[in-house]
Amino acid sequence: MNCAMKRRHDGKEAGAEIAVDVRAGQRLELTRREFFREGARALAMGCLAPSALSLLAGCARPAGRRGGLHPELVKGAIRVALDAEVHTLDPAMHRSRTVEAVVRNICDGLVARDAEMRYVPQLAESWQLEGETRWVFRLREGVRFHNGDPFTAEDVKFTIDRIIGAIPGLEPSPRKDLLGPVAGCEVMDEQTVAVVTDGPYPILQKKLVFQEVCPKGYFEKVGPDEFAKKPVGTGPFRLVEWRPGERVVLERFEEYYGGSPEIPPVGAAPLAGVIFRPLEETATRLASLEAREIEVAVNIPPDQAKRIEELPRARVSVAQGTRTHFVGLNCKRKPFSDRRVREAMRHAVDPEPIIERFLLGRARALPGLLVPMAFGYDGSLPEPRQDVGRAKALLKRAGYASGLDVTLDCEATDKRIAEAVAGTMRAAGVRAEVRVWKKDNLLNQMRRQERDMFLTSWGNSSLDPSGILPVLLRSDGYSNFFGYRNAEVDRLLAEADRAMDSETRAERYVQVQRILHEDIPTCFQFALEELYGLSARVENFEVRPDGMLPMHDVSLAAEG
Repeated sequence: MNCAMKRRHDGKEAGAEIAVDVRAGQRLELTRREFFREGARALAMGCLAPSALSLLAGCARPAGRRGGLHPELVKGAIRVALDAEVHTLDPAMHRSRTVEAVVRNICDGLVARDAEMRYVPQLAESWQLEGETRWVFRLREGVRFHNGDPFTAEDVKFTIDRIIGAIPGLEPSPRKDLLGPVAGCEVMDEQTVAVVTDGPYPILQKKLVFQEVCPKGYFEKVGPDEFAKKPVGTGPFRLVEWRPGERVVLERFEEYYGGSPEIPPVGAAPLAGVIFRPLEETATRLASLEAREIEVAVNIPPDQAKRIEELPRARVSVAQGTRTHFVGLNCKRKPFSDRRVREAMRHAVDPEPIIERFLLGRARALPGLLVPMAFGYDGSLPEPRQDVGRAKALLKRAGYASGLDVTLDCEATDKRIAEAVAGTMRAAGVRAEVRVWKKDNLLNQMRRQERDMFLTSWGNSSLDPSGILPVLLRSDGYSNFFGYRNAEVDRLLAEADRAMDSETRAERYVQVQRILHEDIPTCFQFALEELYGLSARVENFEVRPDGMLPMHDVSLAAEG
């Protein structure tokens, strides 16, 4: 078959939408034969990876495809398989953890986090709060961008102003809400800036972790479109090549200032480079790891961890996850505009077999969207459990005495979890057809509130409710997939955002969680452990709760 994605007559990509009829009690674990068959099928459909499996699917890459990459770079680079496409390299113009994980190796920020999720200065040497609305940052000296330009306060001001939409002619960043009430940035001298907020904002330093600094001069020279393809940063690696859908290639920046002194070792990276490859199918990532064509495979399903442990030159890396997975319900559209139906969905799902049998105990069912580690988590909410009788009674009162036919939308990596969810709902009379989409296709539709019921997730690596609740549940939230509107929730979130007193903030977030528990915009929530597959060659790298992929300190042992 041709490596190009086949097009249907309606113009959609084949494979972008797949309907699956789910039967209760179906076998959930892939056999080894199915594992390789799925990998070959995925490659045949989308020619996703230049690997040995490509030959099976007739998608071998032409000779010379690596042209332009120095052999020493290829030999000394670590190869990382991502679970999603990298659709931009502009640090300011995305809301993707995958993009951020890649870009963070190119561009540093004022603040970083170490492996224990502690906040440490990076491009900033220090900061202090003056009054309640003025944060003064002293910048690190002697830092240069990859193009040789010196890093100064003007670059920080440009970065902040661009994100909040304060630069004429440039659209505001989709990451704007991550800076809360930031109103602007003032240059005090070449190495000092003041970030000014419109009212108190006690967690600014936490939010600056998600903003990477861009060079003002280079950006103004090349413009936003070119910058998104060829960014320049101050990070440990510089961009060599980006081929969308295939790879992002980085090489070590020899003049790197060393990074945060609180995250040793300080200095240039040991690795010659990093090659990121988007391999969305789990089977493809695992097959590539087994074939030793990659050294890191992200986002491994729990039921496949044992397969990696059985490989002679690989291991599983585990961290407690900060990403909440949930089944969302569109509160604006029938049937889920009826609260009784939403409550029925809550009682229809049985978390126990999904967590214990399918996810092998590597997850925890949650009463809401916050994980227990998060600030302000309400531990008093009841644990989720199935109640078939209650679900049927609620559906009957809502006019669905014979049960309900629904579509459960998800992306490819969540397909089998969605099937498990759908399987447990059948006992309550909910007949769910699982429909699979490409990740970006589904995300765009959810943001337009066009999907009725969907399985998705949202990361909250700051472990502060401001990183998830306002984005998803505020009436004007950037990713309010649910059409959910509640003026009291909006008010409480605004108060929590500005309260300098931590007890007041926590109290407001507890109130929000209890309202959401009554309104039910989501009916099943759980937090997975983060599982990565690593080659035995990988040294000084473990999966992190925030899902970032910092390669500055990583090294590769010689081939065994």
